[in-house]
Amino acid sequence: MSDRDPELELIRLRKLMSLMAKQSRQEVKDKPMDVVAEVKAITKGERAGEIIDKAVRLYGEAALTVFRQLIKLHRDGALGELTDAELYNILENVGLHVPIETRVRIVRHGQERRIGEELQ
Repeated sequence: MSDRDPELELIRLRKLMSLMAKQSRQEVKDKPMDVVAEVKAITKGERAGEIIDKAVRLYGEAALTVFRQLIKLHRDGALGELTDAELYNILENVGLHVPIETRVRIVRHGQERRIGEELQ
């Protein structure tokens, strides 16, 4: 009784090996480009790509850590698709300020003018 059945031990080892193989495949997906691509896939909005790219450029590994956590939450089903505004707010809340280039345009009589210019 104290000896284990060799067939059961073989089955257990095969299962352990398959779990280890799955885990190593998931670790390969944690490359920075894969993380960025997956976050871009779960976000929607015109500025989402710009926010993600600037966050990675400015904060590097810190931004990737936040993105990995977002991906984990999305995979677990706790997080759905994100809008660009939600992503921006999440990054702001964790202390990663991502400056977004903004431009105000005034069009009058078919001509575009800057705010500083006199509108006549």
